[in-house]
Amino acid sequence: MTTLLSSQVQYTETELLKILNDIKSGQKKWGEENKKAIVDAMITHIGSPTSDLRELVYRSFCESIIENQLDHEVLKELMDYSLSNLLHKGIGENGTDSVFTRAFTTLLIDVIIYKDNEADFLPQETVTKAKDAVIQYIHLEEDLRGYVPVKGWAHSVAHVADTCGELLKSDKVSQKDYFKIIEPLLKKYCNAQTVFVHGEDDRVVMPVLAMLNKGVGGEELEAFIAEIPANLKAQKEELAPEVYWYVMANCKSFLKSLYLGVSADEKYGSLAEAIRNSLSEM
Repeated sequence: MTTLLSSQVQYTETELLKILNDIKSGQKKWGEENKKAIVDAMITHIGSPTSDLRELVYRSFCESIIENQLDHEVLKELMDYSLSNLLHKGIGENGTDSVFTRAFTTLLIDVIIYKDNEADFLPQETVTKAKDAVIQYIHLEEDLRGYVPVKGWAHSVAHVADTCGELLKSDKVSQKDYFKIIEPLLKKYCNAQTVFVHGEDDRVVMPVLAMLNKGVGGEELEAFIAEIPANLKAQKEELAPEVYWYVMANCKSFLKSLYLGVSADEKYGSLAEAIRNSLSEM
């Protein structure tokens, strides 16, 4: 097995950007370069504050993983390294560049889980570790910025919502854990003291619908929704008026987006009613 970050060849951000663009344009193929060095550079610069490189690294990981250009042993190592070294790097910071590493690491975890759902190469304990680490990450993430001027997308909530959705598709994740994955995501979204304006509501609703479509978590979700008005009332006593209205706006946008997702299906009638009741009480 190779070891990440052990390559004797080290590429700068500028060199890596050129290599990945050449691969993307078809001027070069993975086999024409030192693949080990490229992967090392990609994982090193996964959270680059340079938006073009960060996005290109992510898309290159997606393409190389989905198209089987990286073998399963490398993917196992990427997963282990992501969970141990990157997902919680700088956790608790707000307004710093470390959020790019954490947020884009969730996307790498997402695509590795996607590939495992297709090819079944990750050990059970690795998927369990990923599930637990993602849940912990949601609880601890404080930097909830969407689009950052000059530096591009951070989008931590939207990105980890995607990861949650992929975890729910895994046969190695028990159905009893589905709402344990979803609940911290909902709490993070509905209690955030900033307004989400970059489509986060739709991204958060997607894994919720994936859970519901498996016939799981409906009662727990209804209970969560029923408690939103009371939770808002309690926060109103503690928060500055402007911040309180941020929280209110997030709760409403989530409920309205979820309602659009369930209102047309009769089997979600009770849930749709719970949403309407909560909205009317807010």
